[in-house]
Amino acid sequence: MKHISDSSTGDTGGGVPATQSLYRLDLSYIGTRYQGFQSQPSGMGIQDHIEKALATFCRHPVRITSASRTDAGVHAEDQVITFRSVSGIDDYRLVKSMNALLPADVKVKRASVVEDGFHPIINCTGKAYRYRIWRSAGENPTITPYTWVQTADLCISEMQKAARVFVGTHDFTSFCAVDSSARTKTRTVCEVVVIDKQPLLEIWVIGDGFLKQMVRNMVGALVAVGKGKISTGDLKRILEGCNRELAPATAPAAGLCLARVFYGDDLNLSALVEQARNGYNVSLAGDWI
Repeated sequence: MKHISDSSTGDTGGGVPATQSLYRLDLSYIGTRYQGFQSQPSGMGIQDHIEKALATFCRHPVRITSASRTDAGVHAEDQVITFRSVSGIDDYRLVKSMNALLPADVKVKRASVVEDGFHPIINCTGKAYRYRIWRSAGENPTITPYTWVQTADLCISEMQKAARVFVGTHDFTSFCAVDSSARTKTRTVCEVVVIDKQPLLEIWVIGDGFLKQMVRNMVGALVAVGKGKISTGDLKRILEGCNRELAPATAPAAGLCLARVFYGDDLNLSALVEQARNGYNVSLAGDWI
């Protein structure tokens, strides 16, 4: 592995300055029992556990920078963080040690040294979120806890039609949590895809960035369309109204997952969605009630 150093220095313990490198970790986690990614006074932010493990491994305090601050209860298959430490850390040893130190529901997938100018947020070209809805009285314990269970009939074709309302650059105030501190509510949504794999329904939302609870609020509105409570025309008027009170209730956190963070030219939306269309890592074969 090539190690890229910057001019930062630390102390090796003998008074000799040590060059430092910028490290990238790719993470996955189940967010069910955490108060979101960001550090919390309770110590139950995912960031708290990662920084504690890194401090133990690196033998010095570590502060990380993340690509996304997922909300309480939200999961991630592809979270990206960076941190600085002494150059020369072996990536295999770093991954193995971190996974031994971290809780069972927070794990490191890979580690690498990145160029000094790399920033998880600034260099991000897009993010893909996936929301899963389970539509059966029968349940699969390996997947159902990470979904929103909806046994009421949903008109999937109407949801697919309504999803197109969100595509483009819009003011998403109507789909943003009221306590958001974002300076602007304008975001660009590249694609919203509703994939029906009975009994599992997946809603993929891909864009340049997202507001607090934005995806969950979009999903809540699409489910309202599927139930016939609002129409596609109503959804368009809600978006244009720029008022959170106009929109339906927020979908639960359990079904949401940060599926992919894009950098550079790897923003391959069609390949990502096609992969989702073609299958899952759990068997859904058979008859479901």
